Amino acid sequence: METLQVAKCPVCGGLVEVAGPWVGLEVECPECGEVLRVVETQPLKLYYAFDPDEEPLLEEEHRVPRGE
Repeated sequence: METLQVAKCPVCGGLVEVAGPWVGLEVECPECGEVLRVVETQPLKLYYAFDPDEEPLLEEEHRVPRGE
């Protein structure tokens, strides 16, 4: 029997129920529709799921050069 666990959505704060979670599982928040990935199971923790073809920008790329 799968266990049902609950975690808060990092986007909207809504509750997301996950049956039998495992690290890497992707679920959708029923409140805001954001696709989330399970990053921890004990306790259940969710984070944004990124498209594998889309690399997150490096921190340096977000910075605006000074004096320009």
